[in-house]
Amino acid sequence: MNKWDILEYILKDEQDKVPKKFWSDEEFVFHAVHWNGFNFQYASNNLKKSEKFVAKIVKYWSYTFQYADLNLRKKEEFILEMVKYNAEIINYIDDNLKINKEFILKVLSLYSNAYNFIDESFKHDNEILNKLRNNKLEKIIEKF
Repeated sequence: MNKWDILEYILKDEQDKVPKKFWSDEEFVFHAVHWNGFNFQYASNNLKKSEKFVAKIVKYWSYTFQYADLNLRKKEEFILEMVKYNAEIINYIDDNLKINKEFILKVLSLYSNAYNFIDESFKHDNEILNKLRNNKLEKIIEKF
């Protein structure tokens, strides 16, 4: 059977019938994730560690980030790049980063709408709220 035949198992939610080698195939996994982002959990560890591949899918399906390798979910530079495409990934980053105020300020400086996804403990923090106000003022000024 080829990968296109095997994708039929994905369409039927029979992931357990997919031979292991297919979960290492980027094209196959991309199509499986396109069908249902939760299929990323079955991908090989190599794909879960691949910045290039994870970036490709997280741009469209933020919730797939929860299945990415923990080292990627801790990697600040990578997360800061991805938040530009999909701020919802903040829900799936490493727990220590979620409560790292300095990091959250960096995130908000890039994309203020990420505020919707930050930890509740920061939503009433004066420094964070001031950062948001300043970002909005800068954007208003840029328009003139």
